[in-house]
Amino acid sequence: MLTDVQSQMIAAALECAGGTASDVYVFCSAEQGALYFDVFFVAGGAVVKKHKLPGVDTSIPRQDALLDHGESELERLFLACEETGQPIPTQIKMHYVVETRSLETDVTYENLYSDHPTLDTTDLFADWQREVQEAL
Repeated sequence: MLTDVQSQMIAAALECAGGTASDVYVFCSAEQGALYFDVFFVAGGAVVKKHKLPGVDTSIPRQDALLDHGESELERLFLACEETGQPIPTQIKMHYVVETRSLETDVTYENLYSDHPTLDTTDLFADWQREVQEAL
């Protein structure tokens, strides 16, 4: 099930990028019943947010459609986990390299922000973007 959800999320992000990205990063989070899905890309050697992709439709409706699709896939994964008695991830980070068609996935099962007084999921997403930018 995780593989199918990953494929759906990566495919949607690739469609959004319209061939401009060399790398796709997908971030999923779920703690205390709150779902979060977002993506960013590497294009031209730099981290690019979905609304800043060059030469593609980055309209709000298109971004919203991507986020809605990602959250739907995340919900589908969690329902499957519940039905099969598998643990539900609290965070999934995916890195897809377009040229090699390779995917790395990091799955976490412990709470990362809900027990913290000032962190939220958007902080974790922004931190990951910074880490990737620094590594480029």
